[in-house]
Amino acid sequence: MAGKRIKALIDTGAGGDCIDELLALELRLPVTEKGVISGVGGRHAALIYTARLYVPALNQLLFQQFTGVKLAEGAQPHRVLLGRTFLRHYRMMYDGLTGQVDLSTD
Repeated sequence: MAGKRIKALIDTGAGGDCIDELLALELRLPVTEKGVISGVGGRHAALIYTARLYVPALNQLLFQQFTGVKLAEGAQPHRVLLGRTFLRHYRMMYDGLTGQVDLSTD
C-alpha cells in the first residue's frame, strides 16, 4: 500500500490525526505509543503509529504520529483523518454552499 493513494478526511472536530488500524497493520507501521482516546464511541485504549503521509494538493510530507482508529470497520470511505494537529499549520476556508475547502499558509 506504500506509494498508493489513500483517501483522507479533514475532521475539524478531531483533536489529533488518525489512521485506520487495519491500514496501519497492512503497512506494518511501527507502534510508538499506547494511549487512551475518546470520541463518538467513548474512551478506549488506542495504539499510536508513526507514519509518513504525502498530501499532494499541499505538496506537504507529514512524518508524525497517527492514532489507530476503526475507520474500515465503520464502513468509512477514508483511511486517514486529519484533525486539528494537522490544521494548526493552515488557514482553512470552507464554502458551505459549494462544499469547497481551501487551505493556505497565509
